[in-house]
Amino acid sequence: MSPTSTATASDSPSVTTPDSAPAPERFTVHAASPLLRGIGVAARGGMLGCLLFFSGWLVLDALLPGEYPLPPGPLVWGLGLGVPLPWLLSTVLRWSTRATAEVDGAHLVLTLRSRARLEIPYEAVESVRPWRLPLPGPGLSLLMKSGRAFGYGLELEDPVPLLTALGRHVPRLETARAHPLMRYAQVRHAFWRRRWYHFVGKLVLFPMLPTGIFFQLSQRITYGSPFGEYQSYGLAAWLRSFGRDYAQVFVNFLLVACFLRALVEGVSFAAAWLTPSYARGVRRGAEWLNRFAYYVVLLALLALRILVGY
Repeated sequence: MSPTSTATASDSPSVTTPDSAPAPERFTVHAASPLLRGIGVAARGGMLGCLLFFSGWLVLDALLPGEYPLPPGPLVWGLGLGVPLPWLLSTVLRWSTRATAEVDGAHLVLTLRSRARLEIPYEAVESVRPWRLPLPGPGLSLLMKSGRAFGYGLELEDPVPLLTALGRHVPRLETARAHPLMRYAQVRHAFWRRRWYHFVGKLVLFPMLPTGIFFQLSQRITYGSPFGEYQSYGLAAWLRSFGRDYAQVFVNFLLVACFLRALVEGVSFAAAWLTPSYARGVRRGAEWLNRFAYYVVLLALLALRILVGY
């Protein structure tokens, strides 16, 4: 599911007065039943699998030119159906499962979007178990003393603050806080910016730069000037040509971005498990190398292609 949920403790510190208890700590979570989580995992997995499949094909085509060409037909249909539909389903699920978790003096209070309010006494909680895989995002399961798991899993972008708050009331949470997946989620939250305008700038606006270069070169070669097609056939034809060039560049940049993101997440995930003390540094370095590869190396390769091709 989409990458936008955050777990943020209340900005105001707890204030204790003689007549009142400390204010509860509040966290924004996604509370999903096992069925909804399974659907979310399938939707997110289908979308990411489609993107990574075509990303790997693109890289293979770049490394072995002509041997494994990427046909435009399957690419258009694959990306046109394999990305928007699972993304829409994932977005609807995330909207429907958005909830608020409050840690007060006696209960963990979960308020669902449906306004249902669930109070879980701390003495009923045996332990907290991180999910085995961070899908559709990092999350936690509450294991009750009855031997069963609580009916809703709690997904958070960074579960550590919630675990810290619960640790004041529920014993034996040190193992959960030290779990490699919790470290991975915490470092990921700290170094990966996922605001909508970051995606727009990176995936929509930035590809316009190489598109403009390719487009004006093709216009000069074919029509003799950057606006030759406009002067000969009108604005509509000129814009259609620009749109075709932009669509090709956009798809290629999207696939490269997905491939680089997969590398970053794979390296960071491995570092959280294998070298916990270096997980933060590895993540920082991987993110900077990702930006350098996308914004500098990719443009350099395109410039080399222009020099060789033209």
